[in-house]
Amino acid sequence: RRRRDIDPGVRRRLNARLRLPEHLLQPRYVHHAAAAAAAATVYLLRRSRLPPRGELQPELGADASLLRRLLHVIEHEILPKTRAEVAEGNKVFGAAILNASFDTVIAETNHETACPIFHGEIYTIDRWAALCDKPPPQESVFLATHEPCCLCISAIVWTGFRRCFYLYPYETTKQQGIPHDLNIMYELWRVERYQERNALCSTAGLLPLIDALPPGDDKAELEATVARITKQYDLLACKYHSEKAANPNNKMAFN
Repeated sequence: RRRRDIDPGVRRRLNARLRLPEHLLQPRYVHHAAAAAAAATVYLLRRSRLPPRGELQPELGADASLLRRLLHVIEHEILPKTRAEVAEGNKVFGAAILNASFDTVIAETNHETACPIFHGEIYTIDRWAALCDKPPPQESVFLATHEPCCLCISAIVWTGFRRCFYLYPYETTKQQGIPHDLNIMYELWRVERYQERNALCSTAGLLPLIDALPPGDDKAELEATVARITKQYDLLACKYHSEKAANPNNKMAFN
């Protein structure tokens, strides 16, 4: 309960135990500290209700050969479709699903002008689901051009994919003028990102995997490929942003 002052004996005991400066034992500071302690207690109680984490999926890795293959899919199978759809007013995000041998099952891109939830990953899953002959998701690899947003990573997990690679992280997406991935997670859950490795799936960015390679011809080649692809995506992002206002089909929530 609020009091105008603190009992001198209590003040002395607090000061002796905590060695706090005298001015911090004024009532207003004590009340603030009590409020902070209460908030911390509520936070810890809420965390204690969470179930224990399950066994984590294996950490993803990739050698130069696999990285070369994944970049090839982005540059030669996803990017051409993205280029065509950006001309129709859609965003730059695309995806592909590969089998266990890393052969392409399907590659697609964003179709948000047709449906606002047809992000590149969602549309790819939709088209993949319509295939009669396809490998099970648990044995497949999901490849995204950009780190999946909260909608898309949830769809990837709900579909059953356990391995997901992506080229550009959220920070690049934000630099390309689309910060919604980060903003939605901030506003809905007050988190910066999902858990990249968890009991349901593992994700990995291609850029850190390339950066981790030893110096040499393979690394230099992959870095040059990324630079070439990035130049194309930067141009497409500029085209999208410069034309979206005049596009009558652009009715997306954040535009």
